[in-house]
Amino acid sequence: MEFSTVGERGGAGAWSPTADAPVVVDEDWGEALDELDALGLADYQALMDEVSTVLGEMHGRDARGLPSEELEAGLEGAALSLGRAALGRDEVVTVQDDELTGALEAVGRLQTRLGAIGFRLAQQAAARGLHQESGMTLVDWLRVRCPWLSSRDAAQVVSVVTASEASVGAQIGEAVAGGDVPLHRAAMVARTMGRLGESLDPDQEESYTRIATEAAGRPEVSDKDLSVVCHRLLEDLLHEKAPGERERAAIALRGVSSRTIAPGLTRFTIDAPDGAAATISGVLTSQLAAPAPDETTQEPDPRTATQRRFDALMAVINRGTTHPGAPPSTARATVILTIPFDPERGLPSGPATTGGGGYVAPRQASELACSADVTPVWMAADGEPLALGRTARYASPAQWKALVARDRGCSYPGCSALPQWCDSHHVDWWSRGGRTDVDRMALLCGRHHTIVHQHELGASIRGGTVTWHV
Repeated sequence: MEFSTVGERGGAGAWSPTADAPVVVDEDWGEALDELDALGLADYQALMDEVSTVLGEMHGRDARGLPSEELEAGLEGAALSLGRAALGRDEVVTVQDDELTGALEAVGRLQTRLGAIGFRLAQQAAARGLHQESGMTLVDWLRVRCPWLSSRDAAQVVSVVTASEASVGAQIGEAVAGGDVPLHRAAMVARTMGRLGESLDPDQEESYTRIATEAAGRPEVSDKDLSVVCHRLLEDLLHEKAPGERERAAIALRGVSSRTIAPGLTRFTIDAPDGAAATISGVLTSQLAAPAPDETTQEPDPRTATQRRFDALMAVINRGTTHPGAPPSTARATVILTIPFDPERGLPSGPATTGGGGYVAPRQASELACSADVTPVWMAADGEPLALGRTARYASPAQWKALVARDRGCSYPGCSALPQWCDSHHVDWWSRGGRTDVDRMALLCGRHHTIVHQHELGASIRGGTVTWHV
């Protein structure tokens, strides 16, 4: 039997008998039609899907659905598959050691792939400015949409997204999107290149980025080893510079970073240019850090050398924060301790907390109050400030400290801006006769202060809670 395609009229797979050839029906073809009639609905649909796929490939078309449909279907399918892999406590104990190890490795690979998908979606959200529509930073927007993300995880996503916006840093983003590099390792590379970028020419920046990205993608390179690679790039940069350029590069690379290494303990890392390093070293090796025997018992100083250096540094910092002789209006570093108060007993009812949410034991709080500019703020059960410490002499500073204690930063929903970046906003606008009272004011960062005024948003304040009517 002869056929001719009729692509223009009939589309893919259309046919008609030629004018010269007779129509002949093959007996085998007839039997196939009989079998087709006998197929069930599910088998028939599967057959048609297969035919569509083959025809799509023949005519250069992708048989997949729309990207949004494929994304939704893929994520739903992944969730169903993970449901099958979930085991209860009694079931998981029956898994052999080899299978258990292999399953953990498979979970790691899945996390990398899932991180790649999340990164690509976050990258597109940033490109569209979805976070800007709600007046949020990308970190805050991600945490609102993905509450399971920690601040650190969201910051890692944003650091890679930001790095990938530059032509040189695009390779970092592609490595994550391709599932070749886990997100947290890519973030380490992005942070390193962000610090080095200003001191590198384009060729150096591309080479350094490639070296670090390739190292991040190698499974045998641990996170610690990757950190060494990133530090090695920093050392190489400074060694390659001429003396004058090296000094400028070192100043550009100055910085302080911190991370919590255990409950109640934070590690600070300081990168200081030579001049500043000399000053810090002078403090750490001064008489303040010398062993000091007990004046009463004459027992040797029980502190280790590192503890003495820490105490010397804190002594200098505390002197700076107290800043004796400064006029009352001078803005200076302060510590605000929020202390819960039990009105029935007339006593504090728990540990104090700092503006950043850290806990301070009562004894430590009293020690801080003797050595630094500390304002204790007593709070009622509903979170409303009851009284201010003796340092709150002038109305405006006292009210601002009370707002810090209550709001802990920008009060706009989803925003994590710290108090030092906020303004005190009159819920009843000052220009419309509003009062400068704590119970009618709220902290807002600059961005959300503008949004509130642009859209004339109102808020309700009850006790220690500010609710914005967005």
